[in-house]
Amino acid sequence: MASGNGYKVVGTRPIRHDGVDKVTGHAKYGADLNFPDMLFGKILRSPHAHAKIVSIDVSRALAHPGVKDIVTSKDLPTLSENILADDKVFYKGHAIVGLAAVDVHTAEEALSLIDIEYEVLPAVTDVAKAIREDSVVLHQSLTTNTLGEKTGKPTNIGSHVRHQNGDVEAGFAEADVVVERTFTTQTVHQGYIEPITATAKYNPDGELTVWTSTQGAFNVRQQVAGILDRPASKVKVVPLEIGGGFGGKTTVYVAPVAALLAMRTGQIVKMTMTRDEVFEGTGPAPATLIRLKMGATKAGRITAADTDLFYEGGAYPGSAVGAGANCMFAAYKIPNLKIDGFDVVVNKPSSHAYRAPGAPNSSFAAECVIDEICQKLDLDPLEFRMINGAKEGDRNPIGPRHGKIGYLETVEAAQTHDHYQVEVGNGKLRGRGVASGYWGNGAGRSSVNLTVNQDGTIMLLEGSTDIGGTRTSIAMQAAEVLGIAAEDVRPAVVDTNSIGETGVTGGSRTTHATGLVAIRAAESVIEQMKEKLADHWEVNLNQVDFSDGTFLNSDNQISFKEAARICSPVVGSVPIFREWVLMWQSPVRPDRFAAISSTTFSGIYTIRRRASQRRPGRRSVCGGRTM
Repeated sequence: MASGNGYKVVGTRPIRHDGVDKVTGHAKYGADLNFPDMLFGKILRSPHAHAKIVSIDVSRALAHPGVKDIVTSKDLPTLSENILADDKVFYKGHAIVGLAAVDVHTAEEALSLIDIEYEVLPAVTDVAKAIREDSVVLHQSLTTNTLGEKTGKPTNIGSHVRHQNGDVEAGFAEADVVVERTFTTQTVHQGYIEPITATAKYNPDGELTVWTSTQGAFNVRQQVAGILDRPASKVKVVPLEIGGGFGGKTTVYVAPVAALLAMRTGQIVKMTMTRDEVFEGTGPAPATLIRLKMGATKAGRITAADTDLFYEGGAYPGSAVGAGANCMFAAYKIPNLKIDGFDVVVNKPSSHAYRAPGAPNSSFAAECVIDEICQKLDLDPLEFRMINGAKEGDRNPIGPRHGKIGYLETVEAAQTHDHYQVEVGNGKLRGRGVASGYWGNGAGRSSVNLTVNQDGTIMLLEGSTDIGGTRTSIAMQAAEVLGIAAEDVRPAVVDTNSIGETGVTGGSRTTHATGLVAIRAAESVIEQMKEKLADHWEVNLNQVDFSDGTFLNSDNQISFKEAARICSPVVGSVPIFREWVLMWQSPVRPDRFAAISSTTFSGIYTIRRRASQRRPGRRSVCGGRTM
């Protein structure tokens, strides 16, 4: 059945290819793996947020019956302090010692036998305190890199970047209204249902195999190989089903330790974190401190904006402050603008990606100030966005000019939407909220391999982890090109030895980038089949056409499935780099709110209506506005 958008497959709702296994419980996740004589790994973690490690004594634990091996940072070929701490711990939950035992209970008992002497140090867990002159400095080796230049002074600010255009002070002088506010957001964990897990096996031939639930098998391969100082070609990563990621499973935590223990013991080692360990020892979205000043004329034109973004990197530099700066004002034309971004270390786990990393924090601040300006000027918030909205050819605040973005079209759609036309109502504590947001489609390599079977079905091998139905969305794109049903494409996410290098499933890249590669592979299949049919029909290649799932020339016409019996096997394999493609997340607006408590300060709201206007090509809209 056609979808009504000009396509026959794209836009329809086929049964998900992974649906049966998941609803029947047959899908295999990382913790489901079990092997004969498998060892179980556990990690001892710091009870302190900041401390020197004076000494580690593992002798009692190593003598405990059933314990096979124990490792510390000294055993890592390449020091990686976030995997196993070296001479200091920088957050509560920081991994220090890994061990392998015959079962989980023995491993847990052995952890209690490890003796560690600490020298507890003052901790700084708040970004506002971390940037003060008198703050405790976490890393004496960390000196601020300000606008590309090293200061040489140890601080908690890893880097300082700036985006600037126009004359900010002159812009504020032109403004009829100026709003200046400070915002704080807190550390937020991704909260994926499935804990971090990895199982490792080391073969006598030197090949290391890692089974794990991850958003990027090739990322795991690269990181494990680097930390253990092994060629990437000797590390095979097998991605299993993933129980949620949201950006939090694009790095490694236990995989290198499990692999090291497997190499040393010669036995398979599985490590699965507990829920407490996940919350204390893995990377959440950063807390932030944001100062923002914005001015506008009575007519509603933004004249200037000046902001300082302080993002927590956690124990080590690497926050998403760059993305926060990139996205904060991307929806608007602001002639006079200055954005200062600071990457700040604190005694918390290293921050990591969580759904458009960095963007929600800065967008929250920008949209709140814009709302307040609209209230002061008595302007409709969507009309304000029409006045100031960016369009094709306008310069993005970070430099490049926008291509075709469709932002104003989404605002117009919001203005005419039924939800925006209805009255808010006279009920107490009711209101309507409007917000705009921005994110890009990620770049990176994707690889797809298509094989035509004799019965006309397609085996589609890909390297992109499926965390939201991408197996089906990619299969649908291949099916659309081939003129067959989505159900006739059988997708599989395979290991790193079975497909070309593929980037992470993240950054809103997979359906777009890997889908484009699937389209190219399907087009390659068609061209190969046309060549074979030309030989079969004894005609010139240019006399064979393909349209709507049918191969034909002046004397012959056969369906794709009929052609498969003649042409199979045919393989279309395409590894390709995709450039960074900027896309828009349109105004996402909870349309009406009503408090269900009798007090103004309850903090509990019920969303009565909500609507999202978006440019086609974006996914996870419902998930995004829920989270």
